[in-house]
Amino acid sequence: MKSNNTSFLLSFLGLSIATSPFILGILTLYALTELMTELGKASEEIFRSERLPILIFPNIDR
Repeated sequence: MKSNNTSFLLSFLGLSIATSPFILGILTLYALTELMTELGKASEEIFRSERLPILIFPNIDR
């Protein structure tokens, strides 16, 4: 009976150790997604027309 309890404990421990990288990977992907979204929003703010200087083009009709 003791060997069955030990094998159950080892399988439980092995499953716990194998699950940790997947959880860390999911959390890392979530953080990267949030970072990329924020960088996209920041780049939109940089290139908005309100912040760009007014360009004066010469008159070509002359």
